Amino acid sequence: MNEIIAFLQQLFDTSDWPPRWVCGKWSDFHGWLYVGSDVAIWLAYFIIPVVIIWFVQKRPKVPFLPVFWLFAAFIILCGATHILDAIIFWWPAYRLSALVRFLTAIISFATVFALIRDLPKLLDAKAPNSVDDFENSRLRLELEEKDAEISQLKKQLKI
Repeated sequence: MNEIIAFLQQLFDTSDWPPRWVCGKWSDFHGWLYVGSDVAIWLAYFIIPVVIIWFVQKRPKVPFLPVFWLFAAFIILCGATHILDAIIFWWPAYRLSALVRFLTAIISFATVFALIRDLPKLLDAKAPNSVDDFENSRLRLELEEKDAEISQLKKQLKI
């Protein structure tokens, strides 16, 4: 337990390690290829959950919503490991990197378990099999939204 407390107390202490640039023999090309790739991966890993969250919030009733949130957290944490790898070239925050990787592992397995639990239900869910079915589903959702708005207005007007 003392090791864990010491680890957390020194989470941002980088005095035990040099920056990655001075470990080994990095050529400028190799180092910048590594850093640039990690930054690009982080950017994609940041944008993907933003898109997922944006679409999920646009839909009124998203089935399996916890799975979407787990995927978003998993992707964000994966991206965090990459941006930290890039930053370590100048700021050797290996303890912070280890903690982020540990959190990524926890969320990764939570996502795995959620998929194992929900994927059979998701695959059994009836998907629209034609344009008409899709349009009917869309119209039904719009009707439910309007009904909810009318109910809210009735409450406000005390009808």
